[in-house]
Amino acid sequence: MKLYKFILPAMACALTLGSCDDDKMEWGTPDGHGDVTLSEIPLALAEKIANYDYIKNYVQKHMPYATIGIGLGADLYISDAEYRQVANENFQMITTGNAMKHSSVVKNDGSLNFTTIDNFLAAVPADMKVYGHNFLWHTQQKQAYLKTLISPEVIVETGDDDVCENVVGNSDFENGTTNPWGCWGGNSPSKTLSADGEGYNGGYAMLLSNPKDGNMWDAQAAVTFDDYLAAGTTYVFQFMARSNSSAGQLQVQVQNGSTYGSQEGYNTFSVGTEWILCQHEFTISYDDVNRILINFGKVGADYFIDDFKFGKKIEEKMINILGENGKFEDGTLNSWGGWGNSSTRDISELGEGYNSDYCMVMVNPTDGNSWDAQAAYTLPEALTVGKTYVYQAMIKATVENPDLTFQVQNPSTYDGEGYRSITTVVDTWIPFEEEFTVTKEEQSRLCINFGKVAGTYYIDNIKFGEKKDTESPVTRVSTRAAGDITYKFKTAEEKKEALLGAMESWIKGMLEHCDGRVTEWDVINEPIDDNCQWRGIGGNFMSNGDDAPDLAPVEDPTSGLNLNWADDHFYWGYYIGKEYAVKAFEYARKYAPANAVLYVNDYNLETNPNKLATLIDFVKYIEQNGQVVDGIGTQMHVSSSITKEEVDAMFRTMAQTGKLIRVTELDVQVGTTTPSTDQLAAQADAYQMIFDSYKENVPQTQQSGITIWSLTDHKREHEYWLSGDAPNIFDSGYGRKHAYKAVCDGIAGYDISTDFDGTYWNKE
Repeated sequence: MKLYKFILPAMACALTLGSCDDDKMEWGTPDGHGDVTLSEIPLALAEKIANYDYIKNYVQKHMPYATIGIGLGADLYISDAEYRQVANENFQMITTGNAMKHSSVVKNDGSLNFTTIDNFLAAVPADMKVYGHNFLWHTQQKQAYLKTLISPEVIVETGDDDVCENVVGNSDFENGTTNPWGCWGGNSPSKTLSADGEGYNGGYAMLLSNPKDGNMWDAQAAVTFDDYLAAGTTYVFQFMARSNSSAGQLQVQVQNGSTYGSQEGYNTFSVGTEWILCQHEFTISYDDVNRILINFGKVGADYFIDDFKFGKKIEEKMINILGENGKFEDGTLNSWGGWGNSSTRDISELGEGYNSDYCMVMVNPTDGNSWDAQAAYTLPEALTVGKTYVYQAMIKATVENPDLTFQVQNPSTYDGEGYRSITTVVDTWIPFEEEFTVTKEEQSRLCINFGKVAGTYYIDNIKFGEKKDTESPVTRVSTRAAGDITYKFKTAEEKKEALLGAMESWIKGMLEHCDGRVTEWDVINEPIDDNCQWRGIGGNFMSNGDDAPDLAPVEDPTSGLNLNWADDHFYWGYYIGKEYAVKAFEYARKYAPANAVLYVNDYNLETNPNKLATLIDFVKYIEQNGQVVDGIGTQMHVSSSITKEEVDAMFRTMAQTGKLIRVTELDVQVGTTTPSTDQLAAQADAYQMIFDSYKENVPQTQQSGITIWSLTDHKREHEYWLSGDAPNIFDSGYGRKHAYKAVCDGIAGYDISTDFDGTYWNKE
């Protein structure tokens, strides 16, 4: 046996007869004793452990038919060279704790992100096996995506005046409630329904009351959706608002409703005592946004909100003939000119545009007629008589002007038409949109008249063009449930078909991407609950506190689909039935390499024989329906008090199936992060007993091997799993624990240290 040299910890040195350094153990002669012979020198436990070889070398010698693996975090393995080295030196196979699970790979739109998996596989040595964990589970499933597949189809009817596909129910609050809005904040704000008649154009509004000045976020009203908004898609806020304070301010934004991250879409409106239209559009950049908010904590005041709409932007209603000339993002006015009343037209300062860098700034020095100050743009050709054209722009001013007017005219005769006006709002961007039908020939100039009131006017995102032909109302389909919208609920068969398609795409995508590098897989993890029922079948969710999902009743569609399941919990069998297990193995077998080994895997089998019996019946059901299960995995998260009788009985029962048997997630808990010597010894005894029992009760031809779950006791590996324990065979500093020796002895089938004598300290 080759001697491996180790730096022993201080405790180990104290157990020896002499002192230790990096290279050798030096022996002294005790008082009253003659010369010490090598055979007389007792080897302390720490010395013995230090002389043990790497685990995988014992496996190759004593259990060449099995594979001993380690379960660990992919990110830690990738980033920490020392961690990676210890894992590689000792083990033959790696199972990633989370990197290959559904929620880690599947994105909210159903596409797959392989970044972590690719980096992990690139770091793993070519001769190191990788165990796939796992295809289907009841947790760590991308619930947001899977819910979209079974949610009701929602028909959104939009008219010519709508700017978005509204997904907020009860937009006008005319059902006499403020649902679906919530309200909270450090300012102790409140949300009530206004009195009848206080809404915009009568009826009801939502009344938000902020009792004192503070930060904008100190008072918030929000709607949280079940599903995420679509990344890369432009959304629009639109609502009417007024306040009892002339200095009122409201801010809109979006975020993730659980983490409060992924915040974007901010826009602030100055809201006075008169109703104003608040409108803002932005493009979603995150893939986990599911909450919209109104922040009203800045100014202590009451705020009335009505006709609140939010949703995907409806595409242009016109064929815009201005192109980029209405955006000013090149820092010039392009072809815009003007005249009158000593007025000016300039490009703005950087950052003054509407959600952009630049806009056009028009200054009128004195009051006059609206047409006394004009900005003008010469169109490429005359407008067509009889056709309808649309104006659009975003407008902000330093003054209230009741007669800022868009028009077209003949540039030679100045004969005009299409006059459409707006009243500006001080220091707040507001949208302008109007249309008209051309009746006069040679209308080829677009004008903006701003001479009525002296002040500064900001104009951005100017669009003008022929109105597109559309039906009214226009029917569009949204994936979000909302109120005042027609629902089309999916049938049970439609849900099943959609989920089976998603299951096949997921399994196919993983197997094809891994391209044979991973040949052993947990196809289904933890299919049996502790009550010995198939998890999810018939509404069985016992161990997780999850209630059965219910579709919202048709008379209350605003509540949408309520799964009542924890985040990223999803029970495939609830919608697919027992067939889900057969289909999972069918898809795995279809796309896996020919040499793939496919498992079912579960926990507490050593202490719950009835659960084990149900798991075996689960395997039989799959095989009775045409698929083959190669192996059964037992996790074995146990404590040091586990008995040999329990473990023997489990392995004997599993072996009777004739399947490959694998211990997939072995760790031994001691109940503390600072175990005593006795506790460490008890832990070691449990580890060795499990290895011994496995070899005694499972025939060699069925011994797939054993995977130990987590490399060390370091808290970074136990932030979420066994955080108050020290369950592993390496301590937090990679020191070999008593359990390391026990694992090696269990693999060898005897106490390897009996091969040692003092001469080992002198061997090179």
